[in-house]
Amino acid sequence: MAILVTGASGFVGQVLIPKLLAQGHKVYGLSRHPPEPRENLIPLIGDITQENLGLGKVPRRINAVYHLAGLHSLGEDKDGSIWRTNVIGTYNVVEFCLHRHIPHLYFASTAYTWESNPYGVSKIKNEQLIKDYGQLYGLKATIFKPSIIMGTEEHPYPGHFSQFVLALIKLHKRAEAIRRKIEGTLHLPVLEPVFRIRGNPGGKLNLVTVDAVAEAIARTKRQGTYWLTNPDPPTLGQLTEWISEFIMVTVKMVPEFKPSPIEAQFMKMASAFEPYLQGDNFPSHIKHHPPITKEFIHETIKRTLLT
Repeated sequence: MAILVTGASGFVGQVLIPKLLAQGHKVYGLSRHPPEPRENLIPLIGDITQENLGLGKVPRRINAVYHLAGLHSLGEDKDGSIWRTNVIGTYNVVEFCLHRHIPHLYFASTAYTWESNPYGVSKIKNEQLIKDYGQLYGLKATIFKPSIIMGTEEHPYPGHFSQFVLALIKLHKRAEAIRRKIEGTLHLPVLEPVFRIRGNPGGKLNLVTVDAVAEAIARTKRQGTYWLTNPDPPTLGQLTEWISEFIMVTVKMVPEFKPSPIEAQFMKMASAFEPYLQGDNFPSHIKHHPPITKEFIHETIKRTLLT
């Protein structure tokens, strides 16, 4: 089968393509900076925000499109790039499928189709668009809803989890330098402060490895919506404890409190993450997932600090 993969050079694309090749498919890897060619992998320079995906010449026969390309940002869409890439880009992919008589579209959405940020809104629009085209024109569609995708030793990735930890480390270092200076000047005893983060310690944060996501995408051939999530994720309290132990800062997840100036500053910096700190509860089509352990989190933070 001939498959076109958008976002072929992206994090998930790089892990998925070898699995599709191992199944015997011919893969066209589309990206603005496509992967290097190899047996049965043909790179295509393209752009989903453009008509016809920015392709001058299109392969004659494509049996399916795996649409992975998108802009994964939790911040504000100040320049319209999230909407342009995720919504207009997906519309262009759907139109491409119809005009080229490609029968099946596989689409990477997210488990977090929440209206709390432009990214979540864009994925809501994407899923509705694809379902509408399926009903109107008979386009077969498979929608994948992964949760927070984590890198592994083989496939490292500085995703949103790592960005959150880095923001915590950066702010703490700044505050620690000021605090130590004041303590030294005033001859105060050295104290280890507790750094509080507003959230639900008993809530679960769904972390899923890229290997599990790519394997599920490659294996799933039927139409429908599939939740690519961890069936047994850690709690936010556990994650906070593991992060605290690694960075050697006493961090506590607390539902409600009056923040100190430094805590308030962090909450402002990390406001995009706030909805995720209340926990989630998703179904899962992944039956077996390696446990997210303290050691896994420590190795993830270590890789992030070394890159």
